[in-house]
Amino acid sequence: MDLRQLTTFLEVAELGSLRQAALRLRVVETALSRQIRLLEQEFDTALFRRHGRGLALTEAGQALRERAAPLVAGFAQLRADMLGRGGAITGRVTIGLPWLLLERLSAALARGFIPAHPGVNIRFVGGFADHVRDLLLAGEADLALLFDPAPTRALSLAPLLREEMVLVGPAAAGYRPGARIPFRHLGEVPLVLPSPKNPFRQRLEALAAARGIVLDVRFEVEALAPQKALVMEGVARMLASPQAVREEVASGRLCAAPLRAPGITRTLFLALPKARPPSLATQRLAEAARTEVAAWVRDGEFGGI
Repeated sequence: MDLRQLTTFLEVAELGSLRQAALRLRVVETALSRQIRLLEQEFDTALFRRHGRGLALTEAGQALRERAAPLVAGFAQLRADMLGRGGAITGRVTIGLPWLLLERLSAALARGFIPAHPGVNIRFVGGFADHVRDLLLAGEADLALLFDPAPTRALSLAPLLREEMVLVGPAAAGYRPGARIPFRHLGEVPLVLPSPKNPFRQRLEALAAARGIVLDVRFEVEALAPQKALVMEGVARMLASPQAVREEVASGRLCAAPLRAPGITRTLFLALPKARPPSLATQRLAEAARTEVAAWVRDGEFGGI
């Protein structure tokens, strides 16, 4: 077993495909297949099982992934740090982002960060807070921006902005930004929310339970686009950032209004794992992300802290 084999294994595990991993690593597929086969022979167990859409980890494969990911990341960081002593900032940095910010922040960082640090490769991963937080804790991401992450001593958290959420409905619902909707209204309409382990949903359900309100969670969806599609169909309401539905509200396809008694806010944090000191590339990317978000707040696109 060597570092190259573990790196190959992790790429195949992430993509679920030898072909896609070969394209990313720029090697022939047969070479990757041989590396995986050598690992399986060394451990005397199957690491993958084939299915109709590609490859899936076996139980042994999942155990290896959990142990190997931080090791490979540590070696990559060691190399980048040693090169950084000579003035070069290099390496691969994985940043987790909320769906709301993925497209915009990735484009902004690509425009401003990469020309200044051409030796850095950035991998962007989108998701809800619980998913991105798990990647960070598992060593599969180096830093992340998270909305209201669940408390943990394993992460260093720095608040970046706070925003008020709005209730979003189809145009026929008649919600207006200047007319706040009573919180109890959430118990009177069907809702689309993320999964029960999502921190925002947990907080929302706790607020409702404290007021004797039962939420009608008709749909559970882990991505923003299908949530909006369900609302446009008129079969559900959603709670979202005003920025997430700005275009649809402006065009009249959706309507939105904040809540009252209570209103609902959420805070965006910059998160770094305490167990792994950040590489120079990670530090620079964190600074760039912080600067970009601060500009949004300064321009009035999001609320301040």
